[in-house]
Amino acid sequence: MQDRFIRCPDRFTAFIGGIGSGKSWAGAVKSLLHCNEPTVGLVIAPTYPMLRDATWRSYQDVCGEAIGEFNKSEFIATIGQAEALFRSADNPDRLRGPNIDWAHIDEAALCPAQTWEIVIGRLRGHGKAGPIWITSTPKGRNWVYQIMPQLTVFKASTRDNPYLAREFVESLEQSYTGLFARQELLGEFVGFEGLVYEEFSREAHVQHRERHEFRQFIIGADEGYTNPAVLLVIGLDSDGRAHVIDEFYQRRVLQDEVIAEAQRLARSYGAQEIFIDPSAAGQIAAMARAGLPAYSAGNAVLPGIQMVKSRLAIAGDGKPRLTIEPSCANTIAEFESYQWKQSKAGLRDDVVKENDHALDALRYALTGVELPSLPDEGIYVYEDRVEISPF
Repeated sequence: MQDRFIRCPDRFTAFIGGIGSGKSWAGAVKSLLHCNEPTVGLVIAPTYPMLRDATWRSYQDVCGEAIGEFNKSEFIATIGQAEALFRSADNPDRLRGPNIDWAHIDEAALCPAQTWEIVIGRLRGHGKAGPIWITSTPKGRNWVYQIMPQLTVFKASTRDNPYLAREFVESLEQSYTGLFARQELLGEFVGFEGLVYEEFSREAHVQHRERHEFRQFIIGADEGYTNPAVLLVIGLDSDGRAHVIDEFYQRRVLQDEVIAEAQRLARSYGAQEIFIDPSAAGQIAAMARAGLPAYSAGNAVLPGIQMVKSRLAIAGDGKPRLTIEPSCANTIAEFESYQWKQSKAGLRDDVVKENDHALDALRYALTGVELPSLPDEGIYVYEDRVEISPF
């Protein structure tokens, strides 16, 4: 399937697949085929961290010695005879610029819809209508699903990739069920019904805010390995409004790597508290040993959801009390697919425990802010042990 996608001559193509199905790799190989002559290409990922940590690494693996000069500050590479501009889509208007000959949008479903509209308007290099291809795991039936009729589509599942460790594939298949498994493992476009946060909309809740607007920064953390490990940096302004300003969201990272990232984020933002699920006692203790201000947070799901919902509601001044930075693509995607579990009695009194890792981290952080701290709450580091008091 990858070979058919790579060699397909059609102008608009897509490789849609499950986690680890080799999408980014296939997109990079397709780009390499366009680097045998002097061209200018554009390679896009949803955010700069995803561009740096995932997409660019795929290009390094695929292109190898074909990569000549690389301008790290501008993120421009010479590949064969071509010049490739690597850009993030967190602000699609910044993608406007010189004409290009070809383009690749990686993890397209996490990019804003304007990404596609802007990039196809730039594909006029050398007076020709250049090709564009997208690689992605679906995220609900968003703009990628809507443009499918325009594309020649190739599909693959997670299990189709013979180079993935069987243990990893099986751990995902054991963790994911229902619609979420069909999306994340089979690469199917599914419509999520019964959304938990039906109040959420990109128009109202996704916006850019400057760092200087906030008086305090906190971090919410959700432990994971097969599922993503998450760190969310949340800014609080003088009116008590919360803004998710930065996210770390990665699978298959060890605890030491998560702690190192937490240290970096805490230093960068001056975060005063890190709130974690109290059941993640090992992570709390490890952060404490690393000198991080880590605290167990309330983890009651339904009260936490109601608290987030109240912040999503539009206040009297026409603004919500919770917003998300456009670069936090995974947090936005979870808001758009987190579901209620339908009980036999038709009640919505529980949630589907999938696609909720960033939202759990958000709940822990906001609970830590809104609930009064108990005098003996938190962690205590002694010379010979770390004690964690209950929340």
